[in-house]
Amino acid sequence: MLSEAGSAESDFILLVVPASLLVLPLFDLFGLYQSAVVKEQIGYDIARYSALADVSSEEANDYSEARDPYGLLVKQDDGIDCSWVHSSEISRRINLWPDVVVVPIEARAECEN
Repeated sequence: MLSEAGSAESDFILLVVPASLLVLPLFDLFGLYQSAVVKEQIGYDIARYSALADVSSEEANDYSEARDPYGLLVKQDDGIDCSWVHSSEISRRINLWPDVVVVPIEARAECEN
């Protein structure tokens, strides 16, 4: 009859190592999306500042450059509705993930009258 001594340790190793390889990339992915939330809040701040009635387009672009130099700030005005849109993205290579993950970010604020 075969002894089962040591089988719990080997079962533990056979389960923990593959499970760790599946879970570790998720931590990086969660960190990426947390960074995207922070960058989205910065985008909303830029769009809200730009939408203020007493802020010129030059001041809005200067503020946008200071807060997020890689973002794009656009004024959308069709004569009836006016809004400022700040767009950017975050991309990162995640360990043990097949592709680069890109998270697009867009923030919008309506203009004051």
